Amino acid sequence: MKEPWQAYLRIGVVHGMLFPECLGGTGPIRETLTVIADDPFFEAVDVGAIEDAQQRAECAALLRDSQLTVAFACQPTQLRLGLDLNSPDAQIREEALRVLVGLLPQARELGAQRVFVMSGKNVPPGERRAAMERLVTILRRFCQEAQEQAGLPVALEIFDYDVDKKALIGTCEMAAWVAREVRRDFPDFGLLHDLSHIYLCHEEPQRHFPLIREYLVAMHLGNSVSQPGHPLFGDTHPPFGIAGGDVGVAQVRQCLKALFDIGFLRTGRRPVIGFEIRTPPGMRPTTVIANMKRTLAQAWWDW
Repeated sequence: MKEPWQAYLRIGVVHGMLFPECLGGTGPIRETLTVIADDPFFEAVDVGAIEDAQQRAECAALLRDSQLTVAFACQPTQLRLGLDLNSPDAQIREEALRVLVGLLPQARELGAQRVFVMSGKNVPPGERRAAMERLVTILRRFCQEAQEQAGLPVALEIFDYDVDKKALIGTCEMAAWVAREVRRDFPDFGLLHDLSHIYLCHEEPQRHFPLIREYLVAMHLGNSVSQPGHPLFGDTHPPFGIAGGDVGVAQVRQCLKALFDIGFLRTGRRPVIGFEIRTPPGMRPTTVIANMKRTLAQAWWDW
């Protein structure tokens, strides 16, 4: 590609993965968020819950002053607490909704422009239609709350369905059905996908993306390991290009081409594509950032 990527997209990063010590909503969140805010390569960031009110206020000011586009990620809270939006148990669904609604004031305070969530646990094939209908019902209620409390649209992230997270919404066919149903009442509802999750779903971008073309609103670029027995097997988001990993320069290039093919990337649009790489033990976040940058540069310019 001859034109710079800035003409077609905004590069973001998932804060809680780059700095996993902050995933639980505690730790040096402001200090680590400053690393992202000070790097003009990044135009967007996904942030999660921040427990301490003072630190949250400081982060909100930092995000505002840095002019970063912000998305609020509920998925870490859902995973940490085992929240299941499509559970057959109504009390479990209601508790999950209550917790997520309780995060909306934080999303608003941090200046988020969208809220990300994930589905609950996968179920046997014969139970999936009912689980999807339960999910649609609860997502509509959450969208209503997000709209009324914070004026924010919601996006559902597609995860794997049988490898690691084992979420209900893992195939693009199911994701498209859910998005279509929720959009009947909330036209700004959309889908978030991650390149690594495509491989964990035993798919390729060229087949995957056309099925969700009209609903895709944001993308993550991550790595995964589909090779059983590998020490980082699953949805572990290691740096790009590791031995045994699913994603390197070639796969990022293939993903970008597929996103152009479906019109997600095109002239006049600059959607956010965020890197989601977890800093492994013994590696510095700055090295991970360099890994991200080099991977994108090689994937883009060698096209």
